[in-house]
Amino acid sequence: MLSSLLVCGQDVHFSQFFAAPMHINPAQTGNFLGSVRLGANYRDQWGSVTVPYRTFSLFTDVGIQPKKAVNRFGLGVIALNDQAGDGVLTTNKLLISAAYHIGYTDHDAVRLAIGLQGGIVQKTFDVSRLYFDNQWNDFSFDQQIANGETGLNQQLSYADLGAGALLTIIPYEDQRYTIGASVAHVNEPVESFYGSTNQVGIRYTATAGAFIALNGVATFQPQIYVSTQKKASEIILGANFSKPMGGDGSESALFAGTWFRVGDALWVVGGLQTGHFTGSISYDINVSKLSTASNLSGGLEMAVVYTFGSIGKRDPLKCPTY
Repeated sequence: MLSSLLVCGQDVHFSQFFAAPMHINPAQTGNFLGSVRLGANYRDQWGSVTVPYRTFSLFTDVGIQPKKAVNRFGLGVIALNDQAGDGVLTTNKLLISAAYHIGYTDHDAVRLAIGLQGGIVQKTFDVSRLYFDNQWNDFSFDQQIANGETGLNQQLSYADLGAGALLTIIPYEDQRYTIGASVAHVNEPVESFYGSTNQVGIRYTATAGAFIALNGVATFQPQIYVSTQKKASEIILGANFSKPMGGDGSESALFAGTWFRVGDALWVVGGLQTGHFTGSISYDINVSKLSTASNLSGGLEMAVVYTFGSIGKRDPLKCPTY
């Protein structure tokens, strides 16, 4: 019978974290073959338990590197919209990212990138969709009765800042290893609809991965993702396999993989890379304590990316354009 308002939780996340590069680490800005990259991510989850939670993100970045230049500069923008359940809570983000890549040439075996990110976050909620204890009339909740809440704002906004670093090691043409680290909400902005001093916790994220060509037949791409924010944590590990279509000289490839979020979900992903385009789709199978209510169903996720400009050279690893 008693209903109260509590709006908190961990940041929006994508299972295909590798397909949301700037969302994970601003040092990924401009880190691709080409001059301009456009991408989109969509996630729909918990539809089997309640009204689905939906997240949609658009991003674009450019890589600026004059001819014969050793280093590269990246500049990008992310726009994100998240609808929590039946629309009670809506989050909008607009973030600008910039990165500087040191040693971004075919001859450099080690590359280091440093990135910064900043922008605006806006959150709103529709109080008319909520029920409060004051609205209980002994038989049901009556929203015609005043909810009795005072000092309640239905909208808030704040500046958000982050930073990251990415180390890439390329010992051979057919091998690439990456280690990344990032921090989000470093300014610990205040977030409260009641005007309290609740602060958004700093989110620490670390990633590591490898891209290894297997005798020209396929590419093995294992990765691990670890993120913590206040008392919440997330660990993802898994791998994708990419296989060229039409022989080793083809610029097209199919890829598939299996991934696991510790204590929460298992999912499979499949996709296609052809020239400048990469598209993928995945589905989470919930294995947490909520699996009884969810019937093992978790979330559908899709990602697409298209790059413009001359690729410059064939990628022996057939890496997705993410």
